[in-house]
This record gives sequence, structure tokens and C-alpha cells, in this order.
Amino acid sequence: MADITEKISQVFKLLSDTNRVKILFSLESGSRTVSQIIETTGMSQPLVSFHLRVLREAGLIKTSRKSTFVFNELCDDELINLISKFEKYGGNNKQNMVSKCRCQCN
Repeated sequence: MADITEKISQVFKLLSDTNRVKILFSLESGSRTVSQIIETTGMSQPLVSFHLRVLREAGLIKTSRKSTFVFNELCDDELINLISKFEKYGGNNKQNMVSKCRCQCN
């Protein structure tokens, strides 16, 4: 049990960074180069490259080389759908989150 909870906690830690989530969503429509990710997210090149490395090492994205270009893509097409499901639990109002959870769980 501890093994699975540790793995799941690691995924949530990876997804706790807004920049990483932005990068993942930018890959939703298919593979992209670093330049295309920069254009989509508005992030700097060093920041994108850093987070791509973290996501790649975690196994959430993979790369492929075509000529001189390196393309980044999601390892699992369902990842974005899964992440999107957690949107309903987000928000700035803690009481609202508690009340949403109670409504969903009853």
C-alpha cells in the first residue's frame, strides 16, 4: 500500500507546478518542439527546458527526433483527461471546496 501511495504522491508533486501543467496542456494537441511550447505557454526557453527534463525523467512525456528538431509528446493520451478531472476540486475558496466534495461524495 505504501508503494502505491508514494507513487501517486510523486505524480501530484510533479503536477503541483503550474508551469509543468501548462506544458502538458500545450502537448494535448500533439507533439511540439521547445520553440512551439514557448510560443504556446509564454514561458522562457530555460524554464521550458528545465520542466521538460523533469517531466521526461518522470515518464510523463517522451521525445523523438526528426531531422534537426526534437519533438516532445505525452506518453499517455489520457493524461490530460485525467488531470482535467481534478479541476472541479480546485478553487480559492476552501469552504466551497469542502462543500463540493460533500456533494460529490454523498
